[in-house]
Amino acid sequence: MTGCCIHSSYVGRRSFIKLSALAGAAATAATMPASMGMAAQAATAEATTKGVFKASPAGNKRNLLFVTDSPRRYEKLLEAIRAIKEYDITASSVQVNLQTNAGTINPAQIKDADVIVLVMPSAASSAGKVAAAIPPVSSPVIIFPVNFDFIMLEADVAAQFRASGINALLANSEAHLIGLIKTTMAPRILEGKKAVIFGRPFDSSSVPSGGISEDYIYRHTGLRLQYRPIEELQKRLESISDAAAQAEMERWKREATEVTEAADRAILDASRLYHLLRTVIKEEQIDGLSIDCLSFTFANSKILPYPCLTFARLRDEGHTIPCEADVCGMLSSMVMETISKRPSYFCNVSEAKEQTATVVLRHCVAPTKVMGYDAPAAPYRIRDYHGIAGATAEVQFPTNVDVTMGGFSKDLREFVAWPGKIVPRVRDTDAPSFPGSKMRKYCTNHLELKINDMESFIQSIAGCHHIMVTGNYRKPLNDAMMRMNVRMVGPSDFSTPA
Repeated sequence: MTGCCIHSSYVGRRSFIKLSALAGAAATAATMPASMGMAAQAATAEATTKGVFKASPAGNKRNLLFVTDSPRRYEKLLEAIRAIKEYDITASSVQVNLQTNAGTINPAQIKDADVIVLVMPSAASSAGKVAAAIPPVSSPVIIFPVNFDFIMLEADVAAQFRASGINALLANSEAHLIGLIKTTMAPRILEGKKAVIFGRPFDSSSVPSGGISEDYIYRHTGLRLQYRPIEELQKRLESISDAAAQAEMERWKREATEVTEAADRAILDASRLYHLLRTVIKEEQIDGLSIDCLSFTFANSKILPYPCLTFARLRDEGHTIPCEADVCGMLSSMVMETISKRPSYFCNVSEAKEQTATVVLRHCVAPTKVMGYDAPAAPYRIRDYHGIAGATAEVQFPTNVDVTMGGFSKDLREFVAWPGKIVPRVRDTDAPSFPGSKMRKYCTNHLELKINDMESFIQSIAGCHHIMVTGNYRKPLNDAMMRMNVRMVGPSDFSTPA
């Protein structure tokens, strides 16, 4: 079972919850042993900080360290760096032969630098062991060639740093260097943001995230994540009356093209939950929120109403609301929505068709304003959740629209990004889980994308869930990942498929 899709091998709600919980416990046990020796603890601590860039300081003041064996040669370039308008830059040069004396650089200067520019000596026969010799680095490193038609040594230095976890950048001109400095001096895209997940810490019923922690996430992304019990929402929901949610329910019904299986009570309960979550987000200034919904949507006891309509409305209003307490989905959604300024479709990669070079994306929650927060809502009908109960909005996605989909890897060290185009597709969401079953096999929403380089995509899928937004965003995504020292994974040709 993936995401909220029901396959023909469905064995019962309780069995699903039990199997998911066992899988989560096994994953956590495998990645974080209970009795960890001192050496293993040290190795784990080092792994959480290796290759992690420090946060940008508040304000626009930045320190740049320029390391070269010939400072006078680069005086005009340093003046150009100091003249960058976006930041108040203190650019200091230090005279060091990196081939032979990289270890003599003052560690305090390395630590204080927000960006480090390294220039190999003008007369050098090898790259030496710069990355191994230089004091510990936690800032972006840019390698600047002496001769742009003879960059072999600089390329080797960059490769040394990358092997040690630092995704060192290689400048290809003075203008390129200035651009890289601006990019790497910018705050990380999630810097200072905060998110709350209601559920068991890193133990989602469908996508457990063993091996990472709140601190790991903050070090890698700048996001503060907090976990809370679902029961907190259950208790607070009691204070939201039917009268307070009545107008929201009527709006859903009025704007829908059709209301099929969903009962008014289900729509009203989802509207009550919407009022509660909107209040929590506003009062606590939360940038992202999620609930371990699969812990109760297939269970006999309902802790909360089905949240599908709730999540759809909040996404339309500009809030990051991924499903299923998916940590990587939270981070990926926040990045994609911040860059695109559009709501995202959090979805399962359900099928990859090599014959047609298309992928099918499914999920029970989809925003109606897929073309932008100020754009008209797409047509939708309201139906129940998988033929069980609750209410979801089945959105009619536009076709012939360019999109970008992808997400973080499980260790947050890579970001998969793939361009696509929405193509027409025959609706199949009424298919039963098995012959004679009232439970539907597929999620409420689905769409099909034409993509390039299908084989590479299949081998690069980030996980059960991907995030999709309309539009093509290679450059801003690349810049955002560069600042976080995250490797971009995607096709060499990021143009939209014909």
